[in-house]
Amino acid sequence: MCSVKQNYLFLLLFTAIVMFATSVIADEDDDLVMGNYKGTISGKNWDGKSLRAQVVAQGGGRYRCVLLYTEGSNPEQRAEIKGMKAPSGPAGIMEQDKEKAKRMAEINFDGEVDFKGNFGGKGKVTGQIKNEVFKGTIEQGKEKAIFEFKRVFLQSPTLGQQSPEGAIVLMDGKNLDMWDLKSHWQLVEDGSARTVATNLCTKEEYGDGLYHVEFMCPFMPNETGQARGNSGVYVFGRYEVQVLDSFGDLPADNLCGGIYKAATPKVCASLPPLQWQTYDITFTGPKYDANGKKIKNAFITVVHNGIVIHDNVELKGPTPGGVSDQETPKGVLMLQDHGNAVRYRNIWYKPAN
Repeated sequence: MCSVKQNYLFLLLFTAIVMFATSVIADEDDDLVMGNYKGTISGKNWDGKSLRAQVVAQGGGRYRCVLLYTEGSNPEQRAEIKGMKAPSGPAGIMEQDKEKAKRMAEINFDGEVDFKGNFGGKGKVTGQIKNEVFKGTIEQGKEKAIFEFKRVFLQSPTLGQQSPEGAIVLMDGKNLDMWDLKSHWQLVEDGSARTVATNLCTKEEYGDGLYHVEFMCPFMPNETGQARGNSGVYVFGRYEVQVLDSFGDLPADNLCGGIYKAATPKVCASLPPLQWQTYDITFTGPKYDANGKKIKNAFITVVHNGIVIHDNVELKGPTPGGVSDQETPKGVLMLQDHGNAVRYRNIWYKPAN
């Protein structure tokens, strides 16, 4: 269970920067449905309380809606309902104007939910998303609440952060000169690098310090779990911070932000696919005595989209899938290829000293 302070920080993130879709998502794959929704709710059981939604696409016109509700700075609680796309309109619209067809599409949601605590208990939630607006009702006995949310686009506070003085720029959008096997990866129009065929490792090894990485997961609604935008950032080439489309999921060590098979994030701070996200990783490698004997384990702090998800976590050894299972006092930065078109950009490293 997360602390009140952690959840309050998480809420602050989701009340941060809101932008229009045209400035955040420039991808024809966007279905104009999946994502974060915020707005208003009115009703006796909801006075002084808040509700927001995360809508996750599941393929075949199916959607999962995560309802996150709280009062004040208390921890958010969650409930889920299912949704389904209504039958499409005239086929000609789909063929002539896909954008218009997406905006005309209707996604209908309904489900029985037990709202815990002083939120009125069991009730029926009914709603519809159309043209990036989510309207609906919550009926709890004789009480009825009405909500209206708009699709919002949240941005990490460190997105686009330039390398500070003394930092080493590893990926600047112009070339991949700092990396080995660069011919296997592709620089796309926006200057980001897309995973192709093999892992990508820096030519040089680096040590303790701050690693800033920006990444974007593809939109893969027909996939689930580890097949949904999978990659990973390996500090020293040995310690993986998982990259995955985990939007709307509960945190786990094998989902986005997880230190694979080692540590579960405090919260799931994932943004939806097709949106740029950030990792700011402070890493202290293992230490050795004069005889080469390890005397101290590695430690890692991970800030995901501005939220601390791992705070000085001790790592007893490498995670699976890296360049080696043997620890060293420094190492390469490795970006994992897992068969999905994950993108990376704006990567830099600032030494601790």
